[in-house]
Amino acid sequence: MKKLNDIISPISNELQQFEAFFDQTMKAETEPMDSIMRYVRETRGKRLRPILVLLSAKLFGEINQQTFSGATIVEMIHSATLIHDDVVDDDDIRRGQSSVKARWDNSTAVLAGDYLLAKAMLMLVQLGDFGIMQEMLHTAASMSEGELLQNQVIENIDAIALQAQHNLPTDINQYLDIITRKTAMLMRSCCAVGALSTNASSKQVKEISDFGLNFGLLFQLRDDILDNENVEMAQALLPSYYEKTLKALEGFAPSEITTALRDLTVFCAEREG
Repeated sequence: MKKLNDIISPISNELQQFEAFFDQTMKAETEPMDSIMRYVRETRGKRLRPILVLLSAKLFGEINQQTFSGATIVEMIHSATLIHDDVVDDDDIRRGQSSVKARWDNSTAVLAGDYLLAKAMLMLVQLGDFGIMQEMLHTAASMSEGELLQNQVIENIDAIALQAQHNLPTDINQYLDIITRKTAMLMRSCCAVGALSTNASSKQVKEISDFGLNFGLLFQLRDDILDNENVEMAQALLPSYYEKTLKALEGFAPSEITTALRDLTVFCAEREG
């Protein structure tokens, strides 16, 4: 399995440009919000979502300012939902470090998440692309529904079953619905936004979006296995979605970008953290 830095080498320069743009965009006008935004930037994960945006754009054309804006919007919405999720789930740790709600408090975390969502919506308006706006707003709504569905499932399991099953939904279709809404829809939007920022056709947008959806499901299935949650169902489903994700790339002409997307799929399926 290739290392992530090697996989994304075809977009390494553009990713550096994105990071500079993202850091600048994330700055707030006042304290303590600017300190919180700086902490969010410093504790981000593997940047898979903006990577997907950039790769999808370069698959069909040139990465441009609209691509950077789309990737920033995606990352802002993702960060906002994580901050809010930690409040809802009462989690003090995020990626091995204190969550925003643990470092500050619940009220501050809610306001920080709201601030990020508002900034993302403002950028969508400034971008002026109805297709990207529709894609991201639909996904943001779907993610909220997914979180609520998951919480409802947990509330319906008694305390003994909850401990034994690690907060698992018992129905595989219900499980897929939750992780589709919570995780895969945003991955799908990453690919759609990247394609929409170029001159990709509607057919190409749909094809790369299908890849993104399957990639997102594969990512969450592997995540659940690593977190020792939903293990039985995730292990049963992972091989199928690994094949579906790779198959979704077969319609694209061979290139360094399709190779990167294929290698990223392998990395996603086999990663240990």
